Amino acid sequence: MRQIFRFFALVIFVMPGLGSSSQNLARPAVKKYLRCYTAERMTEFRKTHPNAETDEQFEAWLGQKIKERKKETQRPAANYTIPVIFHIIHNGETVGVSPNLDANLVGEQILQVNKDFANLSNSPYGTSAPTGIQFVLAQKDPLNNILTEPGIDRINRNDKGWNDYTSGWTIQYVDGTVKPSSRWNANSYFNVWVIPALNNGTNDILGYATFPSMSFLPGLNNNETDNTAGVAILSGTVGSTFSPNSCGFGYGMGKTLAHESGHFFGLRHIWGDANCGNDFCDDTPIHFGANYGLPTHPKSNSCGTTEEMFENFMDYCDDILLNTFTANQVERMQTVMLNSPRRLSLTTSSVGAVTVTGSNRISFINCTGNQTVWEKGINSAYPRYKDVSFTLNAEDKATGDATVTVSASGSAINGLQYQLLTPTLVFAAGDNFKPVNIRIFDNARVDGDRTIVLNYTIAGTGVTTGSNAQSLTINLLDDDNMRVGENTINLLNENFEKPTGTFGLPTGWTLLTTGGYVNRFVASINGDAGGTGLCAHITNNTTTKPNVYTKGVAGAAVLQSPVIDAGSVLSLGDLSFTYKTRGLDDNDYAILTYNPAAAPTGPFNSYGNASGYNGYGPYSSNTATINNTPVIPAPLTVENRKFNISFYWETSELTTGSNPGFNVDNILLPATPFHVETSVSDSYTFDIQSGNNVNNFKSTNNKAIASIRNASANISSVTVKVTQAGTGNVAVNTAAGGYLRTQKVFQISPAIANSTTSYQATLYFTAAELAIWGSDKLNLKILKVNDGVSLNGTLTTANAEIITPAVVEDVAAGFITYTGNFTGFSQFMLVSPLTSLPVSLISFQASALQKNIQLIWSTTQETNNRGFIIERGLNGSNYTKIGWVNGNGTTALTSTYNFTDNYVQRNITYYYRIRQVDIDNRQVYSPVRNARLKPGPGISIGINPNPVKDYVNLFITGTANKATIELINSSGQKLIRKNDVNAFDGAYNLQLKGLASGVYTIVVYLPEGAFARKLIVQ
Repeated sequence: MRQIFRFFALVIFVMPGLGSSSQNLARPAVKKYLRCYTAERMTEFRKTHPNAETDEQFEAWLGQKIKERKKETQRPAANYTIPVIFHIIHNGETVGVSPNLDANLVGEQILQVNKDFANLSNSPYGTSAPTGIQFVLAQKDPLNNILTEPGIDRINRNDKGWNDYTSGWTIQYVDGTVKPSSRWNANSYFNVWVIPALNNGTNDILGYATFPSMSFLPGLNNNETDNTAGVAILSGTVGSTFSPNSCGFGYGMGKTLAHESGHFFGLRHIWGDANCGNDFCDDTPIHFGANYGLPTHPKSNSCGTTEEMFENFMDYCDDILLNTFTANQVERMQTVMLNSPRRLSLTTSSVGAVTVTGSNRISFINCTGNQTVWEKGINSAYPRYKDVSFTLNAEDKATGDATVTVSASGSAINGLQYQLLTPTLVFAAGDNFKPVNIRIFDNARVDGDRTIVLNYTIAGTGVTTGSNAQSLTINLLDDDNMRVGENTINLLNENFEKPTGTFGLPTGWTLLTTGGYVNRFVASINGDAGGTGLCAHITNNTTTKPNVYTKGVAGAAVLQSPVIDAGSVLSLGDLSFTYKTRGLDDNDYAILTYNPAAAPTGPFNSYGNASGYNGYGPYSSNTATINNTPVIPAPLTVENRKFNISFYWETSELTTGSNPGFNVDNILLPATPFHVETSVSDSYTFDIQSGNNVNNFKSTNNKAIASIRNASANISSVTVKVTQAGTGNVAVNTAAGGYLRTQKVFQISPAIANSTTSYQATLYFTAAELAIWGSDKLNLKILKVNDGVSLNGTLTTANAEIITPAVVEDVAAGFITYTGNFTGFSQFMLVSPLTSLPVSLISFQASALQKNIQLIWSTTQETNNRGFIIERGLNGSNYTKIGWVNGNGTTALTSTYNFTDNYVQRNITYYYRIRQVDIDNRQVYSPVRNARLKPGPGISIGINPNPVKDYVNLFITGTANKATIELINSSGQKLIRKNDVNAFDGAYNLQLKGLASGVYTIVVYLPEGAFARKLIVQ
């Protein structure tokens, strides 16, 4: 897995205290990485040793030995102690400078492998079991001398005359040269070679082990001998979950040694090294193949397995996931210990043992301080959710009692988007870890990525705080963006013809470099990737942008694409681009990487974090300029993820490279969008929050049904369905006659009916579903029919409504959307544009003017319409009649009506609805609308009419207090006094019959003061 080491080496290059020599750099991967080469090495051996034992022979022998062992009164797992010697190979670096790892890191590795083999790594499986095997550091060397550093044999490869390992030693070189001249007695030591770079000639490898044989018989063995027995692992894999080797390396937590040790004690890869293969353990599910990176549950496969056990140490996932050996795997290891050469003798070795112990410090198992979780739920019930677990991990174990209180903060909302299930953790003496469990709630809302930040406090002395990973940020990724279509779309289509800024790169493209590096990516006309116009290329002058680079200056530059959301589409297509380059093969070159969007910025940390993501290349040549168009399948590790595509360019200290450096253009990444649902189906059930967020509803078949936005209130438990499907049109009857509707019918239903909530909905159709309508397909109207109403009956305004769509869009991707504004939830379909109901309200608006609120509404057709009752409320639930407007009886014309509410206060929201009344007294409510006058300058007193005869209407705005009203004549006499007058919720009618003509004064007394108005009585 060459690119994995390459990324690790780059992290070392920039991190203080971990070395800074460019000799750590290695050529990048050209193909897929390999975590382990044990099975392949056995296959190679058999090709040259035809008498070697076969898998079948070994498994038959081991199977019989397992049966014999079980007969021994159900023999329990024995406890074995294995002395380890780490042969740390380096190039003369100071101790502590990679790859010459210090003793502390080796100690962390022993602590980790002991936890892993003791089933103390937080396995979620009931079949997990302790192996009975534990590891100690050898105390003495083969000459019986006490080791200065227990368990460590430091080897300068120059002293041995071994080859330079920069490009990686081959397995054959390690087995044929390195091991025989450095191994310690395989019957007394468990030999672990720690090698800086390892490959099989094509791919970089994290490690490999020798597999046990079934006997000592000559000519019937595998590739293990006294000279080769043991495991070889990459330097960068040595570490622990408490002290990872490198935060940019997905395999720096020490789990590679557990994996390779599993092989050494007889375990096979969990997929049996074949598609749906056999690992000879009944309690491990059948895997289709190896898993890489950070897969998530549920994880089914084509073998018929409903859930894969990708957390098993014998899979290939990132270290942070691996935590399980099963009981059957333990049986194999225990049996091998008793029966296979060079195993049992290790337990009686006289080389001494130094037990590694750690502290009671705790930290989150996490290297970079953040982890990524997609919100997509697992259970199909409402509310949809999934539970995820993170771990507070002791370096060794708790020394006593302690209570740890976990707190959660961040931009995600506790109780809405997640729930902290374990806010209190209780450690007792001997505890190694505690899981922190969080329930992630799924929703349909496009609300962007959010964070959950975990911290903790300790009460008690049983555990103490560690020096790193004391906080954990969980990046909760939104997966509800939905690209819809029946045809292929492009997630990335870049020809660099829209330059911006100093470097001429299009908006969204990012340039990253090592500090002080002279070569940069730019976009200019000087580039040439085999096409025309501008292209991106490496240059040493960002002003004039020549297509040349400076040789002999070690460093790297990265051209990173905008974030690509693979979660918004059904699947990714093959990436293609054109490029031209020369550079210098193996030294000045480019590679392409897929990088997780959540990775930290910076050219090395971010790509170091891309473990499990494929790299492609290198693109360079020392003979001639290359001009090519690669077609690269997207790796499975970026499916349903947000990621960047990045072009990485590196130069070495060599000055023999040739121009041009690297030119790239016409980058295209197609994708298959979510198709439109054309079958009867349901969505999952979600809540909708008020506001303008888009809520995308897909069927359980993962196809688009509808989108909802602009809800006026929170709505619980909403399900969207296709209740009828088809490409034809069928009859629908209304009180006005017969018409045609689409066969396809939608239903949007909350758990509790809500007839007053307004919202906007977009309904998705394929072109085929509307083809029967011909040129009329974009002129159709939306028919909204109440739930429970049969579509075979006669529809009226009492049970149905016709809505003119706000937007109709015929999309080139092969689908058509109809968007309308609605109130209440029900059935929806499209109907002929001629369809009408007896009274069809096509619009209703409430608008706040300067001093009043105006209502305007229109109808398309009326039958026996007597008129409209105008109702007003203050809370959207309780309404009072405030007016009446006559209808037009029966008419086929569009009619417009209006009503002005003069009796409104400022800064108060009023809710209005219209109750349409037929001549036979049937009544139908309109949708609810609301309006609000802006706050005014203060209290205002209105009187109307003036001059008056028999009465005057008094209205007060700017206060909700009750008033005292007095009427005073010109002589100052008080003629009328009214107490506790409510004049703010409507007009107060003051009777004036019998008053002589003349000028009077009305005085209004309020807690805010007294207000006087002149009144003329005729």
